[in-house]
Amino acid sequence: MGGIKDYYPEAQVCLVTEERFVDARADDADHLIFCDDHYRAKLWGLSQTPFDITFYIDVDMEIIGPGIEEVFDELGDNDMVFTGLPKDRWYVFKDTEFPGGTFELCGAVCLYRKTDLTMEFMKDWYEYYVKQYANKWWPLNDQGEFDDHLYPRRRLQGWDQFTLWWLTKKEERYKDLKVGVFENDLRWNYWGLLDRTRTPMPEDTVLLHMSSTATRNIADIQL
Repeated sequence: MGGIKDYYPEAQVCLVTEERFVDARADDADHLIFCDDHYRAKLWGLSQTPFDITFYIDVDMEIIGPGIEEVFDELGDNDMVFTGLPKDRWYVFKDTEFPGGTFELCGAVCLYRKTDLTMEFMKDWYEYYVKQYANKWWPLNDQGEFDDHLYPRRRLQGWDQFTLWWLTKKEERYKDLKVGVFENDLRWNYWGLLDRTRTPMPEDTVLLHMSSTATRNIADIQL
């Protein structure tokens, strides 16, 4: 296991963090951007990328094998690519399905190209979520009414996944955005809570996602 540059020395790395957290671990960063302490400030960072093509990675992930440079081949003609939330993995995810829809995309990693449309999308993802989290925005149904059955606020308000779902599925101005899912998405986001018998780890897995809720499987998945 190691950092990005242990496996890909030529990588250009941008670290978005609060200034108070900076220590020697930031030495590998080619670009350092300071954010505020908002619960989802990472979303703000998505629109600050200095790169034409960016692979965003959650901070609680670790590279466990070679091949990180190959991720850029996965973009194709898409504007952005995520890992998925298929039904056979719902056993480890919360609130995936609700009366108004189903989460299909996981925001833990995102490969995207810098265009006017994607930058506007990333800004909206953060700004909508800030309002959502602060009780200043919530979507209405097709009749323009608040519908807590269709979009149960208590269950979904804390999830930036819901904001992502809304923008990709319901916002008309993003209907032409090309959004894809990695063909072998577990390779790029193998979550620590997954049962390795039920959901085997691909032999060429690159990124292990050690969410704070995944600690019970740490011993089993160390390679």
